[in-house]
Amino acid sequence: MITFAWRHYKIQIVAGLLIFAGLILASICNQEWGNSIDWFEAIAGVGTLFLAIVLWFNGIRREWVENLPKRMTVEFVWQGRNVMVCYDAILINESDARTWALQIGQQMSRCQRLAFEPYFNFQKLGVQSNKSDNTKFNSYIFTYYLKTLPEPDAEDDAGKLAFKTRLENGCEEFYYQYHQDGSISMTQGYTPSKSQKMRPN
Repeated sequence: MITFAWRHYKIQIVAGLLIFAGLILASICNQEWGNSIDWFEAIAGVGTLFLAIVLWFNGIRREWVENLPKRMTVEFVWQGRNVMVCYDAILINESDARTWALQIGQQMSRCQRLAFEPYFNFQKLGVQSNKSDNTKFNSYIFTYYLKTLPEPDAEDDAGKLAFKTRLENGCEEFYYQYHQDGSISMTQGYTPSKSQKMRPN
């Protein structure tokens, strides 16, 4: 619990300790203050007030963050690099992330059975801003690691080979865009491997 508190409230803890230490130092330097019980009561009162303000502020901020919209970027990694990425898809609940990420992969590949490793990575990136209107949202990233490249179910052999070749040489990308009028649009792109940042193994 101490480690958690320090990791998440480091600034507040340090600020509180500095204020409290400053009051103690002032009482030492001024003997009249240091010998007065009223001064120690004042120190305790200021400390209690500061703690209450910090807790109130943190409670409001936590509630604000929890009520922000959630968006998730989904990556499908093959041989150490992205071959399919969907940026900023709507996420209703963190518990739905794995199923929703898999459905997104099936939509991107038009393949109902994706062969992936028995592990994945799910990270909360924190609060980020929409570039178009500066609105805030909670950002997540979900990564599946593919064993083999997918092939669209409805395509013939030539179509399957063409899609697989595209993934071998680049990355399919979907971009969700959120507009001020509440509408959502999706665009599709493609990035060649030579232009793509390779992921560490």
